[in-house]
Formats: sequence, C-alpha cells, structure tokens
Amino acid sequence: MGLALDGVKIMNMCWTGPGAFCTEMLSDLGADVIRISDVNPETHGALTMMVFSDYPGLRNCRTFGVNLKTEAGREVYKDLAKSADVVMEGFRPGVVKLLGIDYETIKGINPRIVYTSLSGYGQDGPYRDIVGHELNYLAISGLLELTGPKGGMPAIPGAVVADWCGGMSAGVGILAALMARERTGEGHFLDVSITDAITEVTSMQTNPYLYKRGTVPKRGETIWNGKYPWYNVYETKDKKHITIATLEPKFFANLCRLLGCEEFIPHQFDEGEKRDEISKFFTEKFQTKTRGEWAALLMYADTCFAPVLGIDEVEFDPQLIARQMILESDHPAAGRLKQIGSMHKLSDSPVEVRNWATSFGQHTNEILREIGYTDNRISELREIGAVG
Repeated sequence: MGLALDGVKIMNMCWTGPGAFCTEMLSDLGADVIRISDVNPETHGALTMMVFSDYPGLRNCRTFGVNLKTEAGREVYKDLAKSADVVMEGFRPGVVKLLGIDYETIKGINPRIVYTSLSGYGQDGPYRDIVGHELNYLAISGLLELTGPKGGMPAIPGAVVADWCGGMSAGVGILAALMARERTGEGHFLDVSITDAITEVTSMQTNPYLYKRGTVPKRGETIWNGKYPWYNVYETKDKKHITIATLEPKFFANLCRLLGCEEFIPHQFDEGEKRDEISKFFTEKFQTKTRGEWAALLMYADTCFAPVLGIDEVEFDPQLIARQMILESDHPAAGRLKQIGSMHKLSDSPVEVRNWATSFGQHTNEILREIGYTDNRISELREIGAVG
C-alpha cells in the first residue's frame, strides 16, 4: 500500500513557521509538496535563508523558483495550479489578490482547488492588516498571561507553540476539505488564523471563566500552572529537574507512599497551610536524590513522573527512539543524520524520508517538464527571470 496522501499535490508559498510545519506533516504522509519561492531567495529574509544554512535542507519536498511579479511567472504559477490539489499561501491579507493568484482566480482554472490562506490574525477583523509573530499571538490568546511563576512576569514558552498550532489547524482543515471534495467535487477556501488556533488551544483555561464569570485564572494559581504541589516541577540533588503530575487521587496516594508522607493523602486538594506544607516537603524531599535516582523509583510506579530533559538529551530517550521520533536517514551531502520524526503513525503508511531538497529552485526544471514545458521554453523563462 502506498503512503496515505499519495497523489496529492500541494503548492506551498509558506517557507517558515506554521505553513512549513503543516506541509512537512503532509509531505511525510505522502503528499507531493512543492515549496515555491521567489527566484531570488534572499527576498524571503533571514528566517528563510536559515532553512538552508542552519538546517540540512527540507525533507520530502521539492523546491520551485518563480517570479510572481512578472506576467510570465504568474502564467507559470497558474499552469502549475491547474494540476494541484492544494495551494497554501502565507502573505499578508490582500497580497495574492494584487499578484493575481488569489482564490477566485485559481478557482477559475481549477474548481477543485483547496486554497489555504494562513495568516496571524485571519483574513478579516480589525487586526487583519497588523503584522505579528508567535509572541504576539500568544499574548492575544491569553496563554502568555498564564505562563510563568506566580507573582512574576509572563514567561515566553521555550518552544514555538502558536505557530505550530496554526500549522496543525491548517493541516486538519486541508484534510477535511479534501474529504469534502470527494463528496461534492468542489474545492474550498480555508481562512486559517494562527491566533484563532492558539486561542482554541487555550480553551481549557478560558472556558471555565466564560461559563461561570468567576475568578480570572492567573499565573501560578490554576491546577495546570503551579497551584498545587502535586502538579509541578522540582529540582533534584544534581541540580536537574523532574515533573510530578498526580492529578488523580490514586496516583497522588502512590506518590505519597513512596515518599514516606502517607499523612498527606487525604489533603491533596487542601488550600492554605496544608498545601504549603506539602509543597515544602516535596521541595526538600526531591533534593535528596538525583534525577536518575528519582526516575528509577517513580517512573514505573504509577506516579505521573517524568524527568525534565534538555534538548541535548532528547535524542537518547528510549521512548522517543522506540516511537521513531528520532528519525535517522541518509542525506545526499551530510551522510547519516538525525531529525525529529513524525507524530503520525499509520499502520499501512509508515513515514519515511523519500528525498531531500538542499537548495532553492532545485526542482524547477523537473516540475516544469512534468506539466508539459519544453526545455527550450524553460530556458526562455530563465533568461527573462520568470523562473529560477
């Protein structure tokens, strides 16, 4: 059996951030992802250049260079879109209309197209034209206000969260639209907002307030961000850290027995002095052993324990290795290398690295030939700067 998305062609004009994450997921599942760039890659800015400087390239995709500011370049783009299933763009709202490659135009030549516009705030609303990045979207959603220690400043998360949620939102929407197309024969326009995505992800904290109009959740004062000692982070004897998340009473009881503090079992949800007493005990207790010693005692004892791993330790975690989240593959220039693998595990469509794109416009000629362009025409287009 082939890969799940064999035969699905995606034209992606989002080189970094959520669009790149979205199409990497879909390409790992078998889609033919064509990463479209300007013929001058420097115009994409420092973040895009980083793709081919700090990284070994792009897995499971092809790269294509086109100058959309030329009439010939726009015609090439439209010819490519005729046989595409999905178009994804990450320009500021309105730009694709100015370029003449907006949804209505592409739909006119390919009624089955799933056209995805991915932006920070969406295609409408008062923030539509405001520029922004990850940190801004976290701020609007309420998540940033909840992140950090009690009484302290909001803390920037240690990984990209909003952008990647936006990418997953786009991926789900694209797959849903492709399924709907199978029934109706018609394509869709998807308006994906990164802020919408991270706001929905924050709903577990926001919804209770909206329902009850009670106390506003604050940093360090909810179950999920440090209110209770049994859902928290602790330092160990070797100055490393561990996590405890014994939300269920039975797991809290197991932890207390192993730590020698059975008297705390009836007081899991107590407030005030008893909570402070438990917190003080845990803080001092966890500093009596190393992270490894605590892992040996608690990891397999139904205590919702996990060590806090550094980025330099993640690749050696046995669970991540077993789940192929540390993916090894052959690279045309770098030899055998490791990368983070795919979260998707399909029984009959295992994810594998099929190819690498290691430069801008690497596959332009190949893709043009696939849609019927002759070598002479390709040479002409290159001479006038329409493709690259």
